[in-house]
Amino acid sequence: MTKKNQVKLALTVLAVGLALAALVALLPSLSTLLGPAFAPQDSRSIGAVRVTSPQPGALEVSWDAPADAPLDYHLNWAHAGERFLTARNDPGNAFPTTASYLIAGLDQGVRYQVRVRARYQGSESDWTAPAEAVVAPAAAPPGPPRNLQAEAAHDSVRLIWSAPADNNAVSGYQVLRRDRAADPTGQFSVLVQDTGSPDTSHVDSTVLPGRQYTYRVLALNSGVPGSGFAYVDADTPAAPPQFAAPPTALPAPASQPVPPAASTAASSVTPSPQPALPQAPLQALPTPIPLSQTDALVALYHATGGVNWARNANWLSEEPIGTWYGVTTDENGGVTEINLNRNLLNGHLPPALASLSNLEILRMSGNGLAGPIPVALANLAALTNLELNDNQLDGPIPPQLGNLPNLVWLDLSANNLTGPIPTELRALTGLTVLELSENSLTGIFPWWLKELDELMILHASGNQFTGCMPAELLRIWIDDLDSLRLPTCREALRAFYFALGGSQWERDDNWRSDTPLSQWFGITTDNDGRVTAINLPRNQLAGTLPARIGALIHLQELDLSDNDLSGAIPPELSNLANLSTLYLAGNRLTGCLPASLRQIAHNDLDNLGLPFCE
Repeated sequence: MTKKNQVKLALTVLAVGLALAALVALLPSLSTLLGPAFAPQDSRSIGAVRVTSPQPGALEVSWDAPADAPLDYHLNWAHAGERFLTARNDPGNAFPTTASYLIAGLDQGVRYQVRVRARYQGSESDWTAPAEAVVAPAAAPPGPPRNLQAEAAHDSVRLIWSAPADNNAVSGYQVLRRDRAADPTGQFSVLVQDTGSPDTSHVDSTVLPGRQYTYRVLALNSGVPGSGFAYVDADTPAAPPQFAAPPTALPAPASQPVPPAASTAASSVTPSPQPALPQAPLQALPTPIPLSQTDALVALYHATGGVNWARNANWLSEEPIGTWYGVTTDENGGVTEINLNRNLLNGHLPPALASLSNLEILRMSGNGLAGPIPVALANLAALTNLELNDNQLDGPIPPQLGNLPNLVWLDLSANNLTGPIPTELRALTGLTVLELSENSLTGIFPWWLKELDELMILHASGNQFTGCMPAELLRIWIDDLDSLRLPTCREALRAFYFALGGSQWERDDNWRSDTPLSQWFGITTDNDGRVTAINLPRNQLAGTLPARIGALIHLQELDLSDNDLSGAIPPELSNLANLSTLYLAGNRLTGCLPASLRQIAHNDLDNLGLPFCE
């Protein structure tokens, strides 16, 4: 090869090399210009993160899930401009399993940043770019309701009041009650956490006759408690005596002789069976009026529109009642089971069912039953299964159901039941299934559920419970407790610990351990393990009181005096209806004091130099 050709070849190779190098350098830019369709895809990358503030003190976070489904996600948040803390026990971390999460207890009116990553077995995706949003501030608290009055009957109390005098909006009311004879210490229980309506009346149908009650009503504005309660006493009169005529006998079958006086009418008109109902409501009587089994079943047929049932074979016929559709009898002819699930029943449950003394199973799910659950059902001592779910039943759960000693399955879910879960149900020690989800139940989440050692299935979501729940319930085999978004008291206290710099406290004995809460320094509990006192004066607490403290609704004493607390007192402190001692002096608190705190018997609020919220 000539020298000239060698030079040409070298120049050609050099040109090709330079072109390839330029192409490689341009690839990232080309990828960007050509758009995401030509960019390499990561099946584990998370899409856009969206952050909104649907309510004061909370952020709703959602994101586009990656194509490769993770085990869970790591959600991380902090004040905008501050450093993210990523240790599992640090504040500002959560590990949801779905692509959305509600962060509660945040500082109102403050901008936060949020990021997410997906977690896999042994690996994690990259963090998303932080998304920011400002937490909605609290609405202005309304004033106290005016002109609260009570109209008391032996079985109900009707409360009537006027809206607060100020111009702040009212979205609903909180109603509390105290039985003055049964609870002379002055503790109130929550009947309705939030009525969700500006209507100025409420009927309490869970009262007992001959009792002395005190009510207090608080106005709410988008969940923010008002500046004070209205109080009224209501004394229910004794129950009036009840009188009832004996049940009417069923018409005689056509095969029996007809009395002469009625023979003409009987020859032209065939009488139809009529329900044998007592004249007085059965649930008002101390014992049910005895009916025959046939009479009780006929009453059920007519009260629930039996002629329109999907299946009603042999009902009202002369055939043995054990052959009537859905009815099972024992060898002695006693009715032991009624199964009319999804059979187009409409109407109400008649108290006459209480006469079926051998009844063990009552199943009427998936119908159109309305009205209250008859108190008379509490007379069915043999009952093991009461399944009334997926109807339109309303009113409170009768506390008398706690008198059913053999009950193992209670399903009242997907109705319109209201009020608290009666404490009398704690007597159902053999209960294995308790289904109460998708109602409008309110009040403190029942701690006594942890005493039901046989309980295996518990569903309670779709209600409006308050407070914290015992950690022991987390051992239940099947539950939906996560959907309640209620912390355990242990979780609420740990949020308190981290928010107030617990690692720097003078004493924090057992606060980071799994020992019983009663062994944590400064914590007192009652016999049920509920937190009743937090006494941490002069203990080097520093920071802003977290909203989670409002979950400790059994708290009676709170002493955080002479520390380095700063910021505003969270309005959730007003949720502590049983609080009788509150000491906060010797801190650097700002803002205004929730006006409801004036009702606390022992306090040092005057020493704070802060005004009460308008």
